[in-house]
Amino acid sequence: MPAKTFVHPDHHGTAERSRFGYHTTDHPFLDKIQNMVSALAAWIAGAAIIGLTTITLVEIAMREFFGSPLGWNISLTEKYMLPLIAFFGLVTAYRTGSHIAVQSLFGIFPKRVQKIILIAIHLIVFISLTFMILGGWNETVMAHSMGHATLPGMADLPTPDWTYRAIVPVAALMCAIIAAIDLFRELITPWHRPFTDYDPGEEEV
Repeated sequence: MPAKTFVHPDHHGTAERSRFGYHTTDHPFLDKIQNMVSALAAWIAGAAIIGLTTITLVEIAMREFFGSPLGWNISLTEKYMLPLIAFFGLVTAYRTGSHIAVQSLFGIFPKRVQKIILIAIHLIVFISLTFMILGGWNETVMAHSMGHATLPGMADLPTPDWTYRAIVPVAALMCAIIAAIDLFRELITPWHRPFTDYDPGEEEV
């Protein structure tokens, strides 16, 4: 079987892709932590996608064939399924580099400058996620302490509000762990090039 070559002009990382992240030779233990967090988030988001699809099919069947729509499916989708997909999917997207990035602009800078840029990016991401954690946690604690829940007799599921408000801080914490490890890796490695620009490029077919 012929060896694969990488042809993407804007990606020159040395990492090996995995399903939920990357494998490197310099800090494999940190790779495992990041990939485990990414995998857990992917499974949660995937389960939410399956749940959303199932609930939608059940709702259609109940409405069309039995004339008795569920009613609570919209609430379940808005409060749980879509946030689970969005926020936990973001964790895996961040780790695997599936998010939008201006890589062509990044590639014109010298390697030392690229490293400084990545440190700044990781720091900004980590700080932003920290605010999300704190804000989301405050909302969750407030909803729990005040006993916020769906009023009896409404079409929504009778679940406590804190259960869906907890989605944001938990997902943000998982993503913050990945960002913090990336920041740590850049700070402890030599300054002649970036070490968290993992993507090796697109494989030639």
